[in-house]
Amino acid sequence: MRNFLISILLLGAINVGTTQAAEIEQFFMPGKLISGHQDLESECTNCHVRLRDTTQKKLCLDCHDHKPVADDIAKKQGFHGKDQNARELDCKACHSDHKGRDAQVVWLDKDKFDHQFTDFTLDGKHKLVECNACHLEDKKFRDAKNTCNDCHSEDDIHKGELGEQCQDCHVTSGWARSEFDHDKTDFKLKSKHQRVACNACHLNEQYKDTPNRCVDCHAIRDVHSNRFGNNCGACHQERGWDQSIFDHNRDTRYKLEGRHRKPVCNDCHSTEYKVSKKLNKEPRDCYSCHRRDDVHNESNGKKCQDCHVVSGWSDAEFDHNANTDFALIGAHENLVCEACHTIGAKTKEIDTACYSCHQQDDVHKDEQGEECNQCHNEVSWQKEVRFDHDLSSFPLIGQHAALGCEACHTSSVFGDASNVCVDCHGPDDVHKTGLGQDCAACHNPNAWLIWQFDHDDTDFKLRHSHTEVHCHTCHNKPLEQFESDNWRCIDCHRRDDFHDGNFGGACDRCHNEESFSSINIQSFRSFGKRETENAGE
Repeated sequence: MRNFLISILLLGAINVGTTQAAEIEQFFMPGKLISGHQDLESECTNCHVRLRDTTQKKLCLDCHDHKPVADDIAKKQGFHGKDQNARELDCKACHSDHKGRDAQVVWLDKDKFDHQFTDFTLDGKHKLVECNACHLEDKKFRDAKNTCNDCHSEDDIHKGELGEQCQDCHVTSGWARSEFDHDKTDFKLKSKHQRVACNACHLNEQYKDTPNRCVDCHAIRDVHSNRFGNNCGACHQERGWDQSIFDHNRDTRYKLEGRHRKPVCNDCHSTEYKVSKKLNKEPRDCYSCHRRDDVHNESNGKKCQDCHVVSGWSDAEFDHNANTDFALIGAHENLVCEACHTIGAKTKEIDTACYSCHQQDDVHKDEQGEECNQCHNEVSWQKEVRFDHDLSSFPLIGQHAALGCEACHTSSVFGDASNVCVDCHGPDDVHKTGLGQDCAACHNPNAWLIWQFDHDDTDFKLRHSHTEVHCHTCHNKPLEQFESDNWRCIDCHRRDDFHDGNFGGACDRCHNEESFSSINIQSFRSFGKRETENAGE
C-alpha cells in the first residue's frame, strides 16, 4: 500500500515540475547516501529510473569505471564477468546504498576471496603471497600488475637479455624450476645432461656461443690425461660418464669376460699407456696382473688358468677328485683350499688322515681313538653317526632308543655315563627311595608308567580293601627303614583304633580286610569271653 501511495505522489510530482518532483523524491529517500555518492543525492534519477525497480544496473555501469566493469560482464572476464551472480544480479544486490555517509557498500573478505574468479589465477607459490604484495594501497584491485616481469624484474639474473617472457622458462611452482625446451636449440639435452643446472654450462648467464664439445666441459674429468685424445664420445655417452660404449671384445684382441668386465681401464692400462701404442703389446697373461694375488707363492707355478677362471678368482676349476688321492665329498666339497693347504706352504703334500685335521674337534678327548671314520662320515660331523649302542654294555631299548645322546652323556667322554637306573632317574623317583633303588624290579624302558610289580610275591599279600590302597600309603619312608618280618595291623591302623589300644594290636581277631567296619562277631564273643575269664581269675 505504501509503494502504491509513493507511486501516486511521484506521478503527481511529475506534473508539478522537476524541482518539486526532486524534493518529493528526497522526502521518500530511505536514508543518506554514502560519502562517495552524496553529490548525487539531490537528483535521484542519477541512479534510479522513476517508477522502475530493476533497471538501475545500466546507470551504475555507465557511471562506474566508465566502461571496464561493463566490458568485464559482457566478455565474462574479471571478477564481475566470471562470477555468475555479478553478471546476472543488479548492482544493488551487493552494493546497497542509502545506508548513511560512512556505510560500507563494498564487502570483501580477503581471507575467503577466491582468486579464480579473476583474470589471474593463483597457483604454485603465488598462493603463499600476501594480498598487499600485488595489490598496492589506494589502488584498485583491477590495477594490479599481472605479467611476470612486472613483479620479478629484480629477480631476473639474465639482466633482460632473454626478454620479458619469464613464463617461457619459469613456472609458478618455483622460480628455480625451468621449463625451457633446450631441444629447440642446437644442443639437445639427453640423459644426464637433462639434470644439469643451467649455470653449469652457461657461466655468468652467457647463453650465446656456449661450447658444445665434450672436452670443453669434461676435460677436468679426463682420468686418461688426454691419452685417448679429445673424442670423448667415442667411448663415453650421455647416460653416464662411467657407462662406456667402447667394446673391448670387438675393438681389441683381448676379450673381457667374467670378472674382467668390472675393472676400470686404468686397472690394466697404466698411466704410461698411450693411445698410439699397440694394444697387443700389453701383457695378457694372468700372472702379469695377478702376481700379488698368488697366495701359493709360485708353488703351483705361473699358469693360473690351470685352476682359476675369469668368473672369479676363488672359483677354481681344479678337479681335486681326479687329480689327487683325496676325493672331496660331503662337507669337504665346500671347503676353501686354504682350509687344508696352509697359505705360504712350500709343499703340496699334506696328511689326509681325519685326526690330523680334526684333532682339535675331538670332543671325546682321544677316548675313542683316532679312527674318526669308524663312527663319523664326511657329510656332517653329527649326521648319521654309525656307532651301535646295542653292542655296548647298555643296549638301547624302549624309550631309551628315542633319546638323544646328550640326555645320558652329559659330556662327550661317553665312558663316564652310568648304567644304573637311579643315577639318571633319581629326580623322577616319586617313591622317594621308599621302594628301593632297583627301578627295574617294577618299571621297564618302554614307559615309566608301565610297571609289573606283583605284591603277592612278598610276605604281605594284598587282599580286598588293601588292593585299592596307594603304594605310598604304606611305603612312606626309605625301604631300608621299612623292612620287617613281623607285620601287624596296628602298625598301619593305630590312628584308626578307636579302642585306644584296649583290645591290643591284633586287629584281625575281630576285623578283616574287606572293610574296617566289618566285625567277626564270633571272634569278638570268644575274645570277650576269654577276657572275662581272665579277669575272674
